[in-house]
Amino acid sequence: MATTASLLPTFPRIFFLYLEPIFMTYGMLQNHAARLPIFELASTSSKPVPIPSLFMPSMANGYLFNMILYGLIILLASPPNKRLLQLHIWILIIADFTHWAGLFSTIAENDPRGWTAVLDTSNWSPQVWNLATYPISSLAVKFATLAGWFGKIQG
Repeated sequence: MATTASLLPTFPRIFFLYLEPIFMTYGMLQNHAARLPIFELASTSSKPVPIPSLFMPSMANGYLFNMILYGLIILLASPPNKRLLQLHIWILIIADFTHWAGLFSTIAENDPRGWTAVLDTSNWSPQVWNLATYPISSLAVKFATLAGWFGKIQG
């Protein structure tokens, strides 16, 4: 039985079904397990959060994991639908921009300089660089897929 994923050219199909879910899951687990200082808002923020510092990242990871599963269900369990596939990719593009918004607001809240700290990349750890730059490649694949640079989306 054909699925919505079967409409994708080869590279985007591999990206959306395997690479992106693996990279996202790795990022969720790595950032949570490492207890990165960026998530320690309760101890360093001028406006401390009255909840354990990893509570919100844990909730965000749970939500993100559910969205990964939902996206895979759309790709693997729905009958071929080009419009649904295009909308799915646009939702993933929006998610990349909200990823940056969340990251940059966390940096701004965690640093006494506020939003100017977001532009000062000299203090960014390798983990923060990874969080900030991964969406660039992810967005490139998504926009290229929609533009047909890897081949035409069937349907």
